[in-house]
Amino acid sequence: MLPVEKLPLEKALFGVPPEDRDAAIVARHYGFDGRGGANFQRIGTELDLTRERVRQIVGESDPRAHIMPDGLAALDRVIALVAADIPAPAADVERKLYQAGVTSALFRIEGVINAASLLSRRLPFRISALRKTRFLLPDSWPQFREIINAAHNQVRRHGMATIAQLMDEGAGGDRAGRDALMIETILSAQPDFRWLDRTLGWFWLAQTHRNCAVTRIRKMLAVANPLSVSEIRAGLGRMGSPLAHERSLLELCRQIEGLSVRGEMVHASPGIETAEVLNKTELEIFQLLSENNGCMSNSDLIWQSNMLGMKRPTFYQCVTRSPIVTRYNGRHYRLIGSGQSVISPRSEIAIA
Repeated sequence: MLPVEKLPLEKALFGVPPEDRDAAIVARHYGFDGRGGANFQRIGTELDLTRERVRQIVGESDPRAHIMPDGLAALDRVIALVAADIPAPAADVERKLYQAGVTSALFRIEGVINAASLLSRRLPFRISALRKTRFLLPDSWPQFREIINAAHNQVRRHGMATIAQLMDEGAGGDRAGRDALMIETILSAQPDFRWLDRTLGWFWLAQTHRNCAVTRIRKMLAVANPLSVSEIRAGLGRMGSPLAHERSLLELCRQIEGLSVRGEMVHASPGIETAEVLNKTELEIFQLLSENNGCMSNSDLIWQSNMLGMKRPTFYQCVTRSPIVTRYNGRHYRLIGSGQSVISPRSEIAIA
């Protein structure tokens, strides 16, 4: 007899003669034959038996009685091989097991899972399906919906995101590469997934509601149309968010409805009305600066804002956070796009 490390998994799990029909039915039900398991009705249809008869055969059998003495060791070996090669499509892992001679044919992992359950072995992985494709995931991995929700939250807050932002920081080496590919597979299955820079991993989900970056870009273009991508990037930096490279930002603008890109300039067509996108405080600041050629000293803008009844905290929140206002020379404010050099906010952190 072959030692356990040489036996294919099918033989180690269920060592019975092929002519033993009842044992074959039990193997079919639990997936020990490598076909992934089947319910009573399906087996009955395949073998021209009633569902009830199949249920009786399975119910009267103890599948553990057919497992060879060293079957547990064979199962543990397969579990370890699978755990070292995930996350990945289940079909890819099954193919590797077959090519390595661990199984005598393609063996669906569901049979391994059923065997582990019967033998009280804890599995470090699980199977999940995405658009009818089976994937093997580490047991610690979040559900697909959690990853999608996390991506939407990143895009909602920052306008765009990277695959790396959604990964486990502790993953490294080959595991990090598999994680990144799995996250890309999950997100690219979403109908609104769009790449902005695949090389650097930047993407967005176009149907994300209340996208803060899109809102801020539209505010800036309502004040000055067109704008350079560097001006838009500076305005987004005032959110305190990580910033993508300018080429990724240009691609985002190109994909936003109503915007177009010509060289380094972003255009809104038709133009955007300030009253449609600016809040009350921003409108008042916009009007004051517009009446002064787009630029005022810090003291003059504070004084005139105070004359309008604007509270000091409200004023500072607007000039600090709003994308339509920038500071220059330390003591002046200007409207974005008015032509003075910009002092980049401390919160701007470029991510190459």
